[in-house]
Amino acid sequence: MEISIMKKIKSILIVFFCGFLMFSCNQDLLDIEQHGALNPSSYYANATDGQAEQLITEIYRSNYGTANWYGALNNYSDDAVAGDANINITPANHGQNGLFGDLYRVNYLCNLIIENLPNDSDVKSQVIGEAYFWRAWAYMNLIRMWGTPPLVDHVLGADELEPANGTSAELWQYVDNSLTQAYSLLPAKPGLGQQSVIGGRVTKGSATALQGKAQVIRGDYVAAVSTLQPLISSGLYELHPDFSELYHIEADYSDEYMWEWNMDDADVANYLNEGDTRAINLTWRTENVTVPGGLTVQGYGGADFNQDFYYFMIAHDGKSERYLGTVWDYEDIQDKFIDLGLATTREEALGEFWNSVPNMSNCQGYFRIKMVPWRSDLFDWVAVQEIHSKVNWPGMRYAEVLLLYAEACVQSGSSIDQGLIALNDVRERAGLDALGAYSLQDLKDEKRAELAYEGERYLDLIRWGDASSLLTDRGFNVYSFYGYVEGTTDYNVVETPIAGAVGYVAGRDELFPMPQDERNLNPNLVQNPNWD
Repeated sequence: MEISIMKKIKSILIVFFCGFLMFSCNQDLLDIEQHGALNPSSYYANATDGQAEQLITEIYRSNYGTANWYGALNNYSDDAVAGDANINITPANHGQNGLFGDLYRVNYLCNLIIENLPNDSDVKSQVIGEAYFWRAWAYMNLIRMWGTPPLVDHVLGADELEPANGTSAELWQYVDNSLTQAYSLLPAKPGLGQQSVIGGRVTKGSATALQGKAQVIRGDYVAAVSTLQPLISSGLYELHPDFSELYHIEADYSDEYMWEWNMDDADVANYLNEGDTRAINLTWRTENVTVPGGLTVQGYGGADFNQDFYYFMIAHDGKSERYLGTVWDYEDIQDKFIDLGLATTREEALGEFWNSVPNMSNCQGYFRIKMVPWRSDLFDWVAVQEIHSKVNWPGMRYAEVLLLYAEACVQSGSSIDQGLIALNDVRERAGLDALGAYSLQDLKDEKRAELAYEGERYLDLIRWGDASSLLTDRGFNVYSFYGYVEGTTDYNVVETPIAGAVGYVAGRDELFPMPQDERNLNPNLVQNPNWD
């Protein structure tokens, strides 16, 4: 992929976006042919295979940036130390307002391809299939977070720029129809060990997995069992043997990844130009501390996991293989310095751990290790600004497919034995004993442990009706960790109340508010309950 081509594509897209709902500009201006400017429909209609792949590349890029929302969702859940205090949150300043427009932008780009790119080659057929997949992905997330956003199933004309809210039925039908089309056009993964052949791009298996997830989300459990069972039986996917290698270079093109964003080689339509900083930003705030054997640059998120999550993991997993790949306590960190040969005693390890600042903000003494990058995950660098990760990023894991299937089975009361096998596959890879039977609560606990910090917990709690009981008291305090209370091994944590904290508001926070800027542009957009 040549940089000049990407710049050309981006400049074309800037022109295209002027017709997009969220920017609400005058469509008539787009009908005037400009000297030196490419007409959108002409460009797509005459695109070469290479240009078609450049167009889908822009969608992969957009989705990778958009998918950073999962980090923000973790702060709303009961697993994060820095909970959402809901102080003076309104439809005008809600933290996910930008995501609303980003997801519509993805849908718009996909519709441009679907409506204008001719299906006259294998390459273009795959690109069109990918566009159907990604618009389904965008709308599934719009529905999960905003309930009934407007349905924009085509590139809008000048007289269509103020659509009303969609209905749940028609929105889910749009997702289903899009995934049906995606499945018909996308290639299948060739077999185990063949993920690199497709460069991590979405496949028929990806579309099936997303379809099953959509069915579980909307409570269509019988359909989800039917959708996911053949995928599981296909033998095309399996759990990566070492949980701790997930989100690291060793798991690139893992048979566990249903699709992934390719970081370190020039796969034509999924190329991120060695520019990924997501994993770097997911390290601890290391102006305060040093990750053992990891990085010495500043991230943004504190230690992320709170004391409640740590106690849950200890009770559920013990210090299992999955625990060690997810969360460490203060003693685990000291031991890791010693294991890596960076210290010989715990006292020396503590000297290595702490830098000039004597406390760690947003921390209760428990540290997320999941997704924290190691030096082996990074390209060589000269300066902090040049640090980038070469780790592929999974969009969905087969472990989630197994857990969605197990949930669909227990919720529907069908194929329970097969659901138990799926659940136990996840448990056994984690280093736990198999269960002889399982309940919905077993499934909820397993999903919390397995998918921690992957953006699912908050939305799951809402979907299960558990949010009001588990989240009402979240986010009322901030914490600073100072190591041990002097002369003891008790954790020295200072707790400071947040003035004006509200926490989760039942009857309102089940959905995010429709962004006020969008309502100002579109008077037909009705606000979600109790956000006015």
